[in-house]
Amino acid sequence: MRSFIFFLLLLLFLPVNQVAAAGALTLQGAIRESLEGNPSVGMERQKLRQLEADYRAARAGLLPHLSATASYSRLAPDRLSMTSLPGTTLYEREAYGGIGLSQLLFDGKTNALRKAAATAVGAQETQVVSSENLAAYQAAKAFIQVLESRALQQASRQAVERARLFEAMTTAYFNAGKVTRLDLLQARSGRLDSEASLVRAKELGKTGMALLAAVIGRENVDFTVDGRLPVAVPPVPPDSMALVVAMARNPDMQRFRKLGDRAGYTADAAKGALYPTITAKAGIGYRDRDIGGGAREWTAGLQLDLPIYDGGALRAGVARADAAQAESREAERSVRLAVQSQLRRELSTWRTASADLRSAEESIAAARESLDASQALYRVGKATALDILTAQLDLSRAETERAGALAGYAIARAGVDLLIGSSCSFTLNSKGETP
Repeated sequence: MRSFIFFLLLLLFLPVNQVAAAGALTLQGAIRESLEGNPSVGMERQKLRQLEADYRAARAGLLPHLSATASYSRLAPDRLSMTSLPGTTLYEREAYGGIGLSQLLFDGKTNALRKAAATAVGAQETQVVSSENLAAYQAAKAFIQVLESRALQQASRQAVERARLFEAMTTAYFNAGKVTRLDLLQARSGRLDSEASLVRAKELGKTGMALLAAVIGRENVDFTVDGRLPVAVPPVPPDSMALVVAMARNPDMQRFRKLGDRAGYTADAAKGALYPTITAKAGIGYRDRDIGGGAREWTAGLQLDLPIYDGGALRAGVARADAAQAESREAERSVRLAVQSQLRRELSTWRTASADLRSAEESIAAARESLDASQALYRVGKATALDILTAQLDLSRAETERAGALAGYAIARAGVDLLIGSSCSFTLNSKGETP
């Protein structure tokens, strides 16, 4: 009881920000949860288990097969037997129990099927990595959207505060007869626009939180986000270097290469079905009859099976496997071209974000100076409300563009990490996620 009371007192006297931080989700925490709770990742892992079972089943065809057999039969005593002599009585009951062993010695398809199944497992392993990579990217993208919303809300709140102060000043000047009603209406319109921008920024954050909850596998948005946008945009890596890394490390590229190998093994198996199958068989058992008694017996031998005519089914299978192999090569080429195109697009967005950030920062400095000058001139009657509103709008637009440029860079860099297979280790700031 005392420990419970102490726990309640501890909660009461803890600072509010420490209690709230306990439920905050960092970027790396969101990525970890996406790897554990994302439904798509879970589905791909279960598919891997199925393919691993398929591989064990395919491998079993190359291993010895041991089976136990038992039977009991009753036969008609007056049946015709080619070995019976006149006046002899045939047996009516027979019981048998034994163990049989068979081992495949040669065929043209079983080992190829085993290799195809093993390659399918490898391809699915890379698919699991690809789905984890995609889930991490989606989590990072939703996380960045929330952070962008925060930056936009901050800029919008500052714009609303400036607009309200200007409206109050304009109202006072209007009441004193220094400005016209048009100035008052323009000031009010500027304030309403700023408030609408704040609402849009808040809704962007709500959408980002809902997307983030879905990606990490949570049913409810019962958490907060702890992080900040990057403060700068680093240099863009050369396209050629990024392409080399992507071609070597992209999980989808690796998967389709393995799927191409699997198609080759499947084609080999289809062609191998045309070859003979040689199997060694042996057995030992005990047979007992109501006439003649019982005794041990054994068998041993080789079995040869050779397809001669099947209506063309095997040849059709070969043709289908060859077509599937050609399709696999085209699919790999398609993925390679898509990765190259998307990577160039992400790098282009990165460069654009860098240029937009430089422009926005210069525009912020110029807009602040222009706003200060306009307000000073407005107070002495040498500027109009439209001059102030234009300066405020320029400053708000520049602050919004700065937040958009930083978010655009972060999403573009997350896209680059997705294409080179590094989304699971994605971070927003080199020195950590939070200030």
